[in-house]
Amino acid sequence: MFARRSLENISSLVLAVIVCTGLVPISGQAQPMDYPITRISDKIHVIYGPLAVPNAENHGFRNNVVIITTSAGMVVFDPGGSEVAGEMVVSKVKSITDAPIVAVFNCHAHGDHWLGNEGVKKFFPNVDIYGHPIMQAKVKGPVGEQWVKLINTATNGTAGGKHVVAPNKTVNDGDVVTIGDTKFRIYHTGRAHSDNDIMIEIVGTNILFVGDVVRNGMHGLMDEDASFKGNISAIDLIASKSFKLYIPGHGKAGGKEILNSYRGYLSAVYDTVKALYAKGMADFEMKPKVVEAAAAYKDWVGFDLRIGPHVSRAYLQVEAEAF
Repeated sequence: MFARRSLENISSLVLAVIVCTGLVPISGQAQPMDYPITRISDKIHVIYGPLAVPNAENHGFRNNVVIITTSAGMVVFDPGGSEVAGEMVVSKVKSITDAPIVAVFNCHAHGDHWLGNEGVKKFFPNVDIYGHPIMQAKVKGPVGEQWVKLINTATNGTAGGKHVVAPNKTVNDGDVVTIGDTKFRIYHTGRAHSDNDIMIEIVGTNILFVGDVVRNGMHGLMDEDASFKGNISAIDLIASKSFKLYIPGHGKAGGKEILNSYRGYLSAVYDTVKALYAKGMADFEMKPKVVEAAAAYKDWVGFDLRIGPHVSRAYLQVEAEAF
């Protein structure tokens, strides 16, 4: 008990320095790492991540972090894509409260959403971390180590992380987790952006964190466990609910307009590929037509990088459905 309290006291002193200087330590050196915290309501804040791919300047931080105040302590959704990002999140939490971080939720297994677990756990070693069972299994397996290596390569070693910190608790569709005076309801619809997405309702607030099931202003991965049709169905489900605000994994929060926008992109890609497949076209032949169909989204960050892989992924899914 004494050792744990001593560690927490030492961590508090370190955090005080971080908060006062606005700097986060990276590999023993102080480097700028400061993104503003936005107040959504009395209990909810968001740190909006930059939309660029992980690099030496953002140290792997590029996602949206949600911070919720409960009577038992602070809860964080997706503490960033590196140990350094997690440390920055801790410093931001400390800038608004002295309450400890008691729980973290990870929305899926892509490292830009969970690698920050390491930075949080450094200061709050007893924090509970929640994720879908598939997400937990992937992160504990080869996927976790792959992401640690990937983020350190992409950031030229400025991410700071060395260890995989996976969820120690699992949640599934319909589960309700109670932390202090706040309840968190979990939505998992199967394959969407991945096969392990969770969306999290902050019960009683009309706010839903949608993770990467919805993006706003940025295109991203659609890996082999993703499903265009499943992602569209997931959006249709949450659109049928009475939520007033949706917080995406990337890009600004908004109302149903951001659901409709991202659904429009997914439909433009998938429906165009399906129609061209019926005409006997190969995936590499389809790209110009799909680019034209999705022209409304060409100014989103990552369009040129992602549109080709998205066409290929949609083609494979349409082809599988034909057999």
